[in-house]
Amino acid sequence: MFGFLKKKNKVSATEEKKNVETKPPIQVAFEKNLEFLKRNALDVETVRNLFKNQGRMETIRIGMTDFPSGEIVIADPLVYLGNERYTHLLNRKIPVGAYPIELAVCHSPIAGVRIAAARLKVREEDVCRYEVAMPKGTTIEQINEPGILAGFGVDAGLACFCDGAVAGEYDTFQSKWHQERPEGNLYDDYFAELFAESYQEWPQVQREGGDFITWEVPGTGHSFSMFASGLGDGFYTGFWGLNSEDEVCELVIPFMNSEYFI
Repeated sequence: MFGFLKKKNKVSATEEKKNVETKPPIQVAFEKNLEFLKRNALDVETVRNLFKNQGRMETIRIGMTDFPSGEIVIADPLVYLGNERYTHLLNRKIPVGAYPIELAVCHSPIAGVRIAAARLKVREEDVCRYEVAMPKGTTIEQINEPGILAGFGVDAGLACFCDGAVAGEYDTFQSKWHQERPEGNLYDDYFAELFAESYQEWPQVQREGGDFITWEVPGTGHSFSMFASGLGDGFYTGFWGLNSEDEVCELVIPFMNSEYFI
């Protein structure tokens, strides 16, 4: 009798192990990535691997973003950008100017072509460390305090770096657009065509339909880039890349740990 029970338990354990091993690779990678995104730390080596431009990783520059005030918002441009209730300025400013946006594109055998990370380049200098980009008026020491939200939500599969003043201009644009087209859909009826044109220009580094654009807010002379947020909707964190003088060299948003997907 005891031999029978022992044998039965052994088979049960084997079946359980088999169930774990037979998870689709994309599910395993996705679950690992969720844990990666929960971290409040980012090391230099991880960013270097994301933007290393070799193997299945490719780094591209997609355009310049204008910062007439030097204050920064990171947000979902279709759902939250321009809404002060759901977005906040970041705790550091950058010099007024226009800066390039870089995307780390992952050519994954299990997830397809995906934007693994985005980077706003401010200085072409070596980064010594990364620090969570906190809301304006807070410090990194407050990261675990109740009511302090370091990060941003994505509900339309897109993200952006935007100047605080330009975010206001964008809000004016979209409010007027919706007033003139109360039944319209801003993405389907306006932006989709621009993303499709981007795909035609850069088909090797984005999915059909387009994953990124650099766009000028009409009538302002100010541009910013929109880009797909890795695997889609979720909660993401920005990280300041700082040099030895504690100056901002870049601002990075990691969407995926590419090692899980390649």
